[in-house]
Amino acid sequence: MSPFESLYNQAIFLYSSLTWFGLIDLLLVTTAFYFMLTLVRRSPAGYFMREILLVGLGLFVLTALLPLPVFDWLVRGVLVAILVAMPIIFQAQLRRFFERVSRTSGLAAAVRESATEYLIPEITHAVENMASTRTGALIVLEGNDLLEEVVKTGVSIGGEVTSELLGSLFYSGTPLHDGAVIIRGDDVIAAGCVLPLTQQFLSAEKRLGTRHRAAVGLSEVTDALIIVVSEETGQISIATGGELHRPLTLLDLREHLLDFYGSTVTASKTPSIGQLFNRIIKQIWLAIAPANFQQIFTNLGLLIVAALLTMVVWSFVLEQTNPFQLTRVEGITLRIENVPPNTQMIPPPPEQVTAVVQTTEDLLPTLSASGFQAEVQLENTAPGLYRLPVEVNSSSGQVLVIRVDPPSLDFELAPVISRTLPIQVVIPDQANIPAAYELVGVPTVVPNQVEIVGPEPIVERIEEVETSISLANATTPIRESRPLRLLDEQGREIDGVQVQPSQVRVSANIRPRLNARVSSVQPRIIGTPPLGYQISTLRVTPDNITLQGSVDQLRELDNIIETLPVDVSEATGDMIVQVPLNLPSNIQALDSSGVPIRTVTVSIGIAPRAGNLTLSRSIQLLGANQELISAVEPRRVELLLTGTQPLLNEIQQNPDLVQVVIDATNLQSGRMMNVTPDVVAPDGIEAQIVPAFVRVTVDSPTVGEE
Repeated sequence: MSPFESLYNQAIFLYSSLTWFGLIDLLLVTTAFYFMLTLVRRSPAGYFMREILLVGLGLFVLTALLPLPVFDWLVRGVLVAILVAMPIIFQAQLRRFFERVSRTSGLAAAVRESATEYLIPEITHAVENMASTRTGALIVLEGNDLLEEVVKTGVSIGGEVTSELLGSLFYSGTPLHDGAVIIRGDDVIAAGCVLPLTQQFLSAEKRLGTRHRAAVGLSEVTDALIIVVSEETGQISIATGGELHRPLTLLDLREHLLDFYGSTVTASKTPSIGQLFNRIIKQIWLAIAPANFQQIFTNLGLLIVAALLTMVVWSFVLEQTNPFQLTRVEGITLRIENVPPNTQMIPPPPEQVTAVVQTTEDLLPTLSASGFQAEVQLENTAPGLYRLPVEVNSSSGQVLVIRVDPPSLDFELAPVISRTLPIQVVIPDQANIPAAYELVGVPTVVPNQVEIVGPEPIVERIEEVETSISLANATTPIRESRPLRLLDEQGREIDGVQVQPSQVRVSANIRPRLNARVSSVQPRIIGTPPLGYQISTLRVTPDNITLQGSVDQLRELDNIIETLPVDVSEATGDMIVQVPLNLPSNIQALDSSGVPIRTVTVSIGIAPRAGNLTLSRSIQLLGANQELISAVEPRRVELLLTGTQPLLNEIQQNPDLVQVVIDATNLQSGRMMNVTPDVVAPDGIEAQIVPAFVRVTVDSPTVGEE
């Protein structure tokens, strides 16, 4: 399997094993990544984030495509470290995000509404004073969008909003009067700030200066409300949502401020938990929702990147917590579905298939062939040649089939037909019928024809239907149930069809010939073997012969035919001789193959008789210490010898062939002990001593003797 196939299979496996809880998990992770990317895309950390994503993606692809186990282990550790370090690296962006969410929640709105009781009068009074004195002013009231980038362009103030403070900041003698004042809540957080200029056409453009263009420019990219006091005319203007409203009276200004901070100043109610949740979701959606097509494409790209990051992290986490495993499942039952009627597949499909599947480590022990089903669909198929895939499905959701063996079936779908053919009887060994018997007529078969049902191409190849019967050594009529063989034109056997019936009954009439009969052969033995020998075996080959002659002569012969005499008087071993049969001259003998014979082979085994012999023998002492032996009790022992009779006869004639001895070399002096004597006898003789041991007394040597 190539690395690309492995990566593809892993992605398919992740998708196939996705549950509803897993889908919710992925959506939450994707949302978290999308928020994070949205926060950092316009910050200096965004470039760092982009580099991290590129490096991480490259490492993931490299380890997925190449077999680098050590480097893969190192990359996994690095990715874990990056995931842990990212909240630390982007803590400033995360802090601003949570501040923004908290400020847009219902509780923050309630606090802001309570501040309008003294905030709106202060702002209105300051604007009224500056309009009457034609003092140019640019006041920015921060909304849900944080203005950190704008605040950085000015000077931090950190004072509470009062009409006196605003008047002093825009006094023409101060260095901060040309910039904008940023108000967050009820605090003046910065002054002398620089705002972005709008590029759109403004009505009465010749009479509008930089303050108005800057106010409209900031309102296009944020939800802030910007108050402008013209230095030339003293007119009051408000910019919000990319639009400039002018000229305004103090009453109009108050209404805009009430709409911005909330219309219920005196009768504000504490929001419920459900209302708070709805407000938070609404504000988050407003924060991330695109305002134009360019932002739509930008956010779509961020969403795709977030989804890719989610898939990478999900794959990594699953691989660490529950690794993927490949296993081979054998013995999966194959089922053929929707086979058209009166058709059959050629060749027959296999009963079982094998599949290589991918699953998780915890499910691996539970997999078995019974949990899988393999099938081939034959729906809407006509007779012809086909190659159809084998589909394997699992009862478990977290199992992906990687490979099936065989992956597809090549077969011919053929119509089923039937033919009726006669049966031929074959006798493979007719020549082996005994010579005294003959086959009468020809064997018969019941029934004499069969019906063959099967695929048309196979049935049409059948040229002959035959059965066989063996007549070797048959001496009686034969009736047997025999199987059938289907043969093609070259005599090759054909299968894959049904034969009705599958077996037939074959009969063959075997009877004796009138001028022949079977007789046994018996050798005629004369004389007796020498003394001590006997005939142990006697065999004649052949032991049965077929006699041919006239009926009258055969009737006069006995059932047992003797050979001419065989003399065994001087035989002492095995003998094999060819002996003529004792037959009349006009009678012919045949062996089992029908070959005429005049002699038979007689094999005679002559072996010595076994016998017993009892002897009495004196014990002889051998060795250097025999002079110290003072007593041996008893001095004579009885021997019971067993062996062949000729050898026992020889010992009886020469008793010295058997000796009883004691080896005195290793006997210890000054002791009395029981010793078992040794028997020295010719080979083939077994001896038993009575008694089994004797008592031997050994004296100690005298002083001075060596």
